[in-house]
Amino acid sequence: MPVVSHVVLREFVYEIYRGAGGTEEDARIVSDHVVDSNLAGHDSHGVINGPNYIGGMAGGPSADKMEIVRESGAATVINVNGALGMVAARKAMEMAVEKAKTCTIGAVGLHRCGHAGRMGEYPPIAARAGMIGIVLLNGGGRFMHPHGGTSRRLPPNPIAISVPRANGEPLLLDMTLSVVAGGKFLVQSARGEPIPEGWMIDSEGNPLTDPDAFRERGSDTAVMPLGGFQFGHKGFGLGVMIDAIAGGLSWAGCSREQPTRGASGIVMFAIKIDDFIDLVDYEQEIEHLVEWVKSSAKMPGIDEIYVPGDFEQRSREKRLKEGIPIEDPTWNRLVEAAERYDVTIPTTLFY
Repeated sequence: MPVVSHVVLREFVYEIYRGAGGTEEDARIVSDHVVDSNLAGHDSHGVINGPNYIGGMAGGPSADKMEIVRESGAATVINVNGALGMVAARKAMEMAVEKAKTCTIGAVGLHRCGHAGRMGEYPPIAARAGMIGIVLLNGGGRFMHPHGGTSRRLPPNPIAISVPRANGEPLLLDMTLSVVAGGKFLVQSARGEPIPEGWMIDSEGNPLTDPDAFRERGSDTAVMPLGGFQFGHKGFGLGVMIDAIAGGLSWAGCSREQPTRGASGIVMFAIKIDDFIDLVDYEQEIEHLVEWVKSSAKMPGIDEIYVPGDFEQRSREKRLKEGIPIEDPTWNRLVEAAERYDVTIPTTLFY
């Protein structure tokens, strides 16, 4: 398993996208997104998916494909027309921030959007502008079963929230309402490792541990809602409500056999804190919250209590220094793509 510097990996993936016909902006946004996902420890949304975005690089700038279909002072709905989701989602959050500057709350919905990757990428854009950022998605493939059911009915329906703080990086919650994201099965498969019981069941409700069954057995399998057999009603209930908001407001359509416009709708919210409370006072309140939570007594074997965003920050610090481990099958796919587009394959992977 090669260990690659984020600098080398970032430029390698960028050059592949450029070779595939991507514009400078599109190639840079997507290559940065996947590598930053690896840095944050979310390998399921990293370069393991990198080759999947090659087909979306040709055909001109993604920004030019985005079509506003409804707009008011605070809200905008955009038909992305199949453009690269990571580009569209970033621009959507930037638009939400601009709207919130004058309307207190800015909201932008996206439909017919390509895969937008890791939702945790977008709320910090708002947080760094002194706002609260929220992202809801009814997407990622309908593979989660309802609580008490065994059939695939809902996507993982992630939610991501970020708030600014006085000291350190913004707090960031980034989670799916299924027990794991679909990409986790690809990572386990690439590493030749089984999945734990409690991730996936078959059509009769029996637990499965083979990660390849997720794709090979299709509708005979389903991923469990967050909370599992005992508390899955909570993850499932939140998943339904995210589907209702993201699918409904974005025009993408809520989950059903054939959603109105394919589902995978995204809604971005930015909330201007200064219209509620002075930003400096809010950020200090978040510091009080963090300090209070971290002051708890620790269970045996626990060195640190994490607040949302700590895991990603610790992973980023470690991988910036030590490099990013890339599974052999993932690296081989990148090499094959590079050869297809006459891109130089790096010989020095870490420095």
